[in-house]
Amino acid sequence: MTDILLSPANFWFSIALCAVFVVLVLELVSMLFGISLLGMGDDLGDIDSDGLLGSEFASWLNVNRVPFLVWLIVLLTTFSLVGFVLNGVSSLIISSALPGLLSVPLALLLSLFITAKTVLVIAHILPSIESSAISSDEFVGAVAEITIGRASRGNPAEAKFTDNYSQPHFVLVEPFEEKELFAQGERVILVQKNERSWLATRYQ
Repeated sequence: MTDILLSPANFWFSIALCAVFVVLVLELVSMLFGISLLGMGDDLGDIDSDGLLGSEFASWLNVNRVPFLVWLIVLLTTFSLVGFVLNGVSSLIISSALPGLLSVPLALLLSLFITAKTVLVIAHILPSIESSAISSDEFVGAVAEITIGRASRGNPAEAKFTDNYSQPHFVLVEPFEEKELFAQGERVILVQKNERSWLATRYQ
C-alpha cells in the first residue's frame, strides 16, 4: 500500500488523498470547539455557478447541491481513487503506469462525472446537508463579526457569521459608507455583494 501511495506515477493522486485527510482532521478538531468547517467555501461554489465555471457547467457538476467543502472532498477522493485504479489496471495490462500527462486529465474528467452523480446521492440521503448549502444571495441581512483585520472602504477585513443551519461562513467585508471603519470584534450587517467582498453597515 505504501509503495502505491509513494509511487511517482501516483504523486498527484496521493496529494489529493492527503488533502482529504487533512480536511477531515481539521473538521474533527473544529468540532471539539463547537464549530464546523462545512460552511467554508460556499462563496466559491456560488461564484463558480455565476461565472468562473459557467452556470450550466456548474449546474451539471451539482456544485450547489451540497456545501462546497463536501463537494470538494468528494471530488478529491474520487480523483485519487480513480487515478490509483487507472494506474493499477495499466500496470497489469502493460506492466507500466500511465504517464502523468495522460492519467491526471483522464482521472480528473472521470472524477468530475462521478462526483456530479455522487453528490446527488448524498443530497438525497442527507437532506439537511442539501438545505444548508445556501447561496450568497441569502447572506443579505446576516449579522457578522469582524474576526481579522480592520475594515475600511477598499480594504476589506474577514468576518464570520452563522446561518440558520448552524453552519459558519467566512466573508470579506468593507463599510458601505465611504469614511466608516470597522474594528476587530465589531458586528456588522451584510447588505450588498461586490465582486470580492461584501458591503456592510454597522450593527446597532
